[in-house]
Amino acid sequence: MKTKTRTLTAITVVAALGGTALAGASYAGHRGGGGAGFPGAGQFDAAGPQMFNAADADGDGALTQAEIDKQRGDLHAAHDADSDGSLTLEEFSGLWLEAMRPLTVRAFQTLDTDGDGMVTRAEYDLPLAGVVERLDRNGDGSLSIGEVRDDDDDDGRRGRGRDDDDDDDDGRRSR
Repeated sequence: MKTKTRTLTAITVVAALGGTALAGASYAGHRGGGGAGFPGAGQFDAAGPQMFNAADADGDGALTQAEIDKQRGDLHAAHDADSDGSLTLEEFSGLWLEAMRPLTVRAFQTLDTDGDGMVTRAEYDLPLAGVVERLDRNGDGSLSIGEVRDDDDDDGRRGRGRDDDDDDDDGRRSR
């Protein structure tokens, strides 16, 4: 993902939800898209501007901290059903669904390969069709976590999962 798009996506998601959404978007973006039902970078490219524009209250094409704070405050207040200043899991679920709507729509559009406004079972299954065959490096007919996570195999081949943030190869994201 290009730096400008990554920054735009991060700003808009932070504006909508704060750090929690950023973590979710970051995970989805690192998955590489299309696999396991996670949106890919292209889906963030498409949804990012819509999310940005929703936070850009004066429509000047730039976000101020005041606009970000207002967007977050309004969204939080709209889902704080008992007006106690805190969100329960149920209240937060509504906030999350509203904020992620552009990404949900984009993922739906990606799965709806024939553009008829419906996702058939075949379209839904397509991203994971043959995934075991594609990622099974040792030929045992199943996937281990190492094959999915992109660990080096004895034959030197790599999986297609995420390890670009694991600088010390301990299986965890480096900070």
